[in-house]
Amino acid sequence: MKRFLKREDGQAMVIMAFALVAIMGFGAFGIDLGRVAVQQSSLQNIADAAALAGAQDLPTATTSIATAITYADTNGLKGVENGIAKNGDTITVTTPYAGDVKEIEVVCKRTVDYTFARVLGLNSKDVTARAVVRVTNAGGAAFGYALFAGAGTVTLGGSSHVVGGSIYGRDGVNLGNQATVNGDVVCTASGTIVAGNGSVVNGASISNSPAIPMPDFSDLVKQEGIVCNGQNDFNAVVTGKTVDGPIYVNGNITVNGRIQGSGVIYASGTITFANDTILQTASDHILFYAATGDMTFNGGNGVNVGILYAPNGTITVNGSPNSVTYGRLIAKYISFNGSKGSVYAQSGDLNSLSTLSQTKLVK
Repeated sequence: MKRFLKREDGQAMVIMAFALVAIMGFGAFGIDLGRVAVQQSSLQNIADAAALAGAQDLPTATTSIATAITYADTNGLKGVENGIAKNGDTITVTTPYAGDVKEIEVVCKRTVDYTFARVLGLNSKDVTARAVVRVTNAGGAAFGYALFAGAGTVTLGGSSHVVGGSIYGRDGVNLGNQATVNGDVVCTASGTIVAGNGSVVNGASISNSPAIPMPDFSDLVKQEGIVCNGQNDFNAVVTGKTVDGPIYVNGNITVNGRIQGSGVIYASGTITFANDTILQTASDHILFYAATGDMTFNGGNGVNVGILYAPNGTITVNGSPNSVTYGRLIAKYISFNGSKGSVYAQSGDLNSLSTLSQTKLVK
């Protein structure tokens, strides 16, 4: 009987030993796996932040990669060289990503050492976090035209106007007499193209094009811009200054002279350009944005460099032989009065759009 009891004691010790291993195993799942989850969350935050930071320097790949790595290191990642492990951490930054210069991918890896799980023969776990950020600039197909009427017609009243670029009028284009268009003239199937006496189109006449939507990025301007309340605030902000970012104005404004820079000037109402005062230079590429109202360019001898944009109104150009816009006119309706007004679209016109960008995590 005593020998039997001793054998039971031995069995109890064996059972207890197995129980202790099981308890240690549960500790591994409860503590070590908890640590892995915490590290995973932390690593994802680092990857997200690094990708967003690197995206600010796109499309310059080398600068974007360096920024992402620096930002990740500042936030606790030990990966300080692209694709090379250090102290168990690795960061790999790829841009262009999938061939897109506006996307950047950041992959962070970290080795998490186990404590209790070692009794189960498990020493460590590799944790990975990935983030892809895309940069979206303001713009759209409408900005590919010198003149664009997204909800109506382009009407070149008078005669002898010159357009250096293509024209789109959803409901039609009337070129007037003696007009010269160095580009295509486009409308939808419901519109018509009318070329008066002596008008020349050095491109295609397309009368069955699909409708092109009018972009709207007013929220982006307000989010990123300096907010002005009315004309006086606006004058104080722009007079003698260089505008290289967005300015958001509550109300109507009148532009009385040159505004330097490549930024965006947004008015919640109308924008009027005073006669003979807009004497921009080739280095100025302002986007003038009348959000809900009309825009009137009283050209006279004025020269505008940039984009006139009235997505919900009419742009009226009261021209003269010396009225020139080096840029683009984009609105619901476009109307030219007078004669010999000129519009020349150039690649630099779109520089102002690059000041309006939005970075977004897409993966």
